[in-house]
Amino acid sequence: MIAKAFQKLNYTSVTVSSLLLVGVSYHYSNLEFKWSLFESRLLNGIIIFGALMLTNYAIDTVTRQLTIERTNRNAYHLLLYPIVVFSFPVETVDLRFILASAATWSAWRNTRLFFEAKNNNEKLKRLLDAALLITISSVFILENILVLLIPLILLVIANVKRDIKHFIIIIGTPMIMLPTIHIINSFIGLELPLFSSYIFETEDQLQISKAESFEIPISFGSLTLIIIYFIIAVAVKLRKTSGFQRRALDVAGILFFFTVISFFMLNKGLSGSEFHYVSLILVYFIAQIFVKKINSFYINFIFISIIASTIIFRFIL
Repeated sequence: MIAKAFQKLNYTSVTVSSLLLVGVSYHYSNLEFKWSLFESRLLNGIIIFGALMLTNYAIDTVTRQLTIERTNRNAYHLLLYPIVVFSFPVETVDLRFILASAATWSAWRNTRLFFEAKNNNEKLKRLLDAALLITISSVFILENILVLLIPLILLVIANVKRDIKHFIIIIGTPMIMLPTIHIINSFIGLELPLFSSYIFETEDQLQISKAESFEIPISFGSLTLIIIYFIIAVAVKLRKTSGFQRRALDVAGILFFFTVISFFMLNKGLSGSEFHYVSLILVYFIAQIFVKKINSFYINFIFISIIASTIIFRFIL
């Protein structure tokens, strides 16, 4: 049933995926908010849904248009994304991470399209969009500005025609925008706590120096299963990927994933919303398992096992 319904991109797969994201948004809106834009749960729920849909769009572009086998584009990622989000051990909702991660993944989408584009004007447009989106994500969590290092490094090492305009866009965009936004925010007197710093706010809660005392909470059970599937998918993807640019982008995503997941899992001040930073990477790689035509039994088994583990570890145990 699952394999058949999402075998192709159609109205059914898009509608079911959107409804599931509505369910995720409703679930989040009923949790305690650690950081939010509004007092209204309805407004926050709408914002969460918009951010999830923005991430879903980025995942759809990266997974379907940049797949290693373009002739076999399925829509399993549309089901996989809501399930992966449901598996995150979210205890309290921190809207900063949901909004910032959505902007980051939209920037990642434009970065991938930048390396795929052939026209120079299209390349400049995609790179500018990426720089703007990363800058916006830095308005919520200041450390996100470090994500700009990824396109900078890739520009240097990738086999792509470089232009001084590329470096001006990446470096100049945040240098102009961030001070401007800060000045406007101070002048207007908005009470929104922008430019938050995750590292400095929670430095005293890190347990990195005593890794032997770290224990995985029971609520991480479903996420652990997804990470196992992710590791299997990484082996499949890297073995099949051809071309230095795509391989470099994939390796950058893998390194980003393990850096982020290690930092957050070693932190006692976790809300759970932080794991939205790894949503695109998880879905993108796991979806590669379904690129080749495989027996529907295995597809259903993977989805059912993830759904069952999510229900057991998140809502029963």
